Amino acid sequence: MMFKQIVGEIEEELLILEDDLIRAVSTKRKLIEKPLMNMISSGGKRLRPAMLLAAARFGEYDFEIVRPLALSVELIHTATIIHDDIVDDSPIRRGVLSIQSQLGKDVAVYAGDYIFCKVFEILAASTYSNILEQVSKAMSQICEGELKQREDLFDTDLTFKDYLYRIQKKTAILFALSAQMGADVSKAPDKIIKALYSYGINIGMAFQIIDDLLDFTGDYKKLGKPTGSDIREGIITLPVIYALKHSDDRERLQEILKNKNTNEDEMSIAVEIIQKSGGLKYTEHMAERYVQKAKRSIVILPNTPMKKLLEDAPEVIARKCK
Repeated sequence: MMFKQIVGEIEEELLILEDDLIRAVSTKRKLIEKPLMNMISSGGKRLRPAMLLAAARFGEYDFEIVRPLALSVELIHTATIIHDDIVDDSPIRRGVLSIQSQLGKDVAVYAGDYIFCKVFEILAASTYSNILEQVSKAMSQICEGELKQREDLFDTDLTFKDYLYRIQKKTAILFALSAQMGADVSKAPDKIIKALYSYGINIGMAFQIIDDLLDFTGDYKKLGKPTGSDIREGIITLPVIYALKHSDDRERLQEILKNKNTNEDEMSIAVEIIQKSGGLKYTEHMAERYVQKAKRSIVILPNTPMKKLLEDAPEVIARKCK
């Protein structure tokens, strides 16, 4: 099968999933139905369901079997970003007003919970209801990662190891779950499942590191937040950790970061210190390291067009920071 044909097949299946997503968030509660549908319709990369569909092709592929699982991982992601927007007080998501900015935090909490409940409803009705254990474990780890981030707010003693632990839990684990479930339910060999799980972890790590980098280099209109929003909220990310260790002005940076009432001028100074320290270059380098780890983790996969697709995917993600 030709490479373009495989890509085309996944794109067609993702379009089917768009309709599934709309049906999944449909509710008689008009208060949240339209905001949820607008959020779904506003787009999203659909990386996690795409990864699941790709991984499933290394076994006995059947779209109808993996379809509810692909839908579920995207719904989990949707629920987590609804809750993230509440915590971060984000006004924009995917170019449209976030649910919390439209309806308030209380309603947004219930909207996110509603989506989580839909996930369990879908999985319980699927052929592979035993997959619930894997999903439940992953969701608890995602929550653990988010709680770790809350716990570490304004902590300028945060280590590189702490940071990696946090982003693996809050972001990478859902990529890994997607790859693992796709291969597992398609009855791929155990060594293939393990390789794809490792691939998911590494590509998820690269994705989050790049996302943290974009907090300093990204476009406000696309991100919906100004430069340095993470440090304004006390979230210590990799560029900051690097600057706190290597900048000549690290004491001044530490002083600014610990102050929860920092003004805009001081925030501009903090961002400048981080940029001058080489923290952004280092972060880009670390993202590239995880990209390469992701590619190495699937060396054992059979040489098919789908393997080529997975090999190319990390490079596409890495280009976000260029």
